[in-house]
Amino acid sequence: MVAPPINRHKLRRLRITSGRTVTALAREAGCTKGAVSAIENGYRRPSPNLLVRLAEVLDCQPGDLLLDEPQTAAS
Repeated sequence: MVAPPINRHKLRRLRITSGRTVTALAREAGCTKGAVSAIENGYRRPSPNLLVRLAEVLDCQPGDLLLDEPQTAAS
């Protein structure tokens, strides 16, 4: 399965507004702080399983962390 494109800015904003550090979010989501940092900085995408865990910790839906599909103009 292909990792979905994540809205890394929204992930960072939700983490910060929840009062969590990268280390705390990683611990609660069951991954490394390097993984969270790489996702927030756009170097990697989370696996679908990690996306779900991040959303659970941040109290949102997994889809809330995804990039919106770009709108295409009708031809």
